[in-house]
Amino acid sequence: MMVATATLLPSGEALKVQSFRLFFVVIAMALATNAQSPLVSAHIAPLTPQQRTAMTGKSWNPGCPVPLDDLVSIRVTYYGFDSKTHLGTIVLHKRFATEAAQIFAELYAAHFPINKIDPWENYGPRVYAEQDITVGFYCERADDAPTEWSSHSYGVAIDLNPRENPFRDVKKGWWPPTSAVFAPRDNGKGKISPSSGAFRIFTRHGWGWGGFFAGEPDLMHFTKLTFGPPANPADRPYVINGLTYIPGTAFESAQPK
Repeated sequence: MMVATATLLPSGEALKVQSFRLFFVVIAMALATNAQSPLVSAHIAPLTPQQRTAMTGKSWNPGCPVPLDDLVSIRVTYYGFDSKTHLGTIVLHKRFATEAAQIFAELYAAHFPINKIDPWENYGPRVYAEQDITVGFYCERADDAPTEWSSHSYGVAIDLNPRENPFRDVKKGWWPPTSAVFAPRDNGKGKISPSSGAFRIFTRHGWGWGGFFAGEPDLMHFTKLTFGPPANPADRPYVINGLTYIPGTAFESAQPK
């Protein structure tokens, strides 16, 4: 179980919670934002004309729920599988860019290994996962709710090390193909579990983990959580700024053994 704290935002900063399968309890509101440590080699910038061209027709199309103007490019430092320092680019919604940069700075400081970070449009819907690429924005319908936009479509979700942290489709099994061997949660390189540093860092900033989705655990997936009635995620008035994990609850049943 995850317990959340939330902050009321002026003009409604928010996001879509993927099919609302991650349940949470709001126990505090209107909290001051905690002071953050300095960022490590992160650079946030509007999308360049070249990036917009590369994305159009691939990761973004007219009719997607956010315009390109709402997205930014974040250049981050990460600790690679080769134990070396690398730079990568991830595209996310501008409202959560600073927080995302902070998260990657903390992942780097903790030496949590990431295979590669690169924009989705350089690979496509299957190849990015097969090549183990960490990505942010891409505009597609949700796998667990095909009539709804995925949280990636709003720029508020990250798939982290998708090969080591696969998604389980109830009909097709583990995805990407050949990833079933990585599904059991252990201390393997780049894996996410409630005991991993990545889980603690993301949830501390209010990003929910898809590993708790009942029946279809999405082990690679983190979503920035918000709360409120509007259908448009940008209009939701509360942003979750912290999650506390309570082990030993029914949510554990979603964990692959």
